[in-house]
Amino acid sequence: MLRNSVIFAFSLLVGVSAFGQSSTQWRTSADVREGVRGTIVGTVSDVNEGTGRFRLTPDDDRNGLVTVEADSVSTQYNGFGGAINGSPEIFVGSTGFSNLRTGDRVEVRGVGRNTGVVGADYVTLLGRPVAADQTGVGQTRTPQTISPPTTSGTTPSATPQTVGRVEGIVRTVNAADGRVVIETDRREMITVRGTSSTPVYYRNNVYRISNLEPGDRIRIEPDATSAIGGEVRARTINVVQNVQEGGGTTVQVGALTGRVTSIDRRNNIVRVDSGRGDVRVDLASATDTSGRRVRASDIQVGDRVDLSGSYSGETFVAATVRFNDETAPPSGGAPPIEQAPPLGVVTIYGTVSQSVAGGPRLVVRDQSGGSVPLYVLDDFPVRTRTGGYTTADRLRAGDSVVVKAYRDSDGNYIAQTIRMR
Repeated sequence: MLRNSVIFAFSLLVGVSAFGQSSTQWRTSADVREGVRGTIVGTVSDVNEGTGRFRLTPDDDRNGLVTVEADSVSTQYNGFGGAINGSPEIFVGSTGFSNLRTGDRVEVRGVGRNTGVVGADYVTLLGRPVAADQTGVGQTRTPQTISPPTTSGTTPSATPQTVGRVEGIVRTVNAADGRVVIETDRREMITVRGTSSTPVYYRNNVYRISNLEPGDRIRIEPDATSAIGGEVRARTINVVQNVQEGGGTTVQVGALTGRVTSIDRRNNIVRVDSGRGDVRVDLASATDTSGRRVRASDIQVGDRVDLSGSYSGETFVAATVRFNDETAPPSGGAPPIEQAPPLGVVTIYGTVSQSVAGGPRLVVRDQSGGSVPLYVLDDFPVRTRTGGYTTADRLRAGDSVVVKAYRDSDGNYIAQTIRMR
């Protein structure tokens, strides 16, 4: 019996040790490494709603900063609300991000995307110096059980249903979870589930879900038993139209444009901020437009580059590198054609120029002087400067506001949140 107890205690010790090694406890910004899963505790020093990022000062590294990148769809926020029917209130995605405050002490769990950069899976509030009202209403379900509502308004069934081919426009992409939200021609929002190996076909080439972009039109071939809880599980995905196609010019899915943020000259690797996050770029086989080799040592941080090539997993393998000055129009030439704003959620900073009482839509004059008409209900909640709430019909001309709105394919802006400033 004693021998069995010793064996049990030893097994328990080994099990605890193995569990402790499954996740790293980061203490400084330098501890955060690409591809490593871990946890860090610190104080929020800056919140950027426009990019979905915030900065964290670690408890054990007061002079360091960690950049936390939150996902607008899947990042889960705990401790920011109360309870619903006795269960803890959970915020998911952008609704949770809007509850972050400078000075909050939080625990972040996620995966390192670069040195000092974390992709957050969970953000847990540990304490805050000043009490603050919560923004919005959470839920008691985890992200894995959440699916966007459909126009039918019915509760998704848990019984698998056989569905046919589905086609629509990509609205959001969460490559880490293999999840894509599309809008069908009937304005239904459908969540599509895949895996890291789900093939995405475009022009006889095979890509991955991470290569999809909001605005792409895709066709999904579902599994035999596909629809569970309102989600469609994809067997294959075909890109019908690439969002970058326009004006008769075809641009490959394997194209990347952005600003260089870091350089690894030893391994001939750079990272490029595409506007949707940093992308790892392999320059081993890259050339410029004249056919000369381009190495990481030829590039500087801050350079704006246009790349063509293909994806290999999460890495973009560049074939051609064009520097921004190569594509700039000559002086005195025709002005560039103004492109329409992208589909999806946009943030507008401006002042009210027409209230709901003065017309069918709320009109906001943005910082560039343009007018943005917004669809909004009269009783739409508006957060005030003091942290309280009012309604959209009480906004008056001249009020300074920050609006998060969804821009649909017809160019209409539908208000998602409004905050006075």
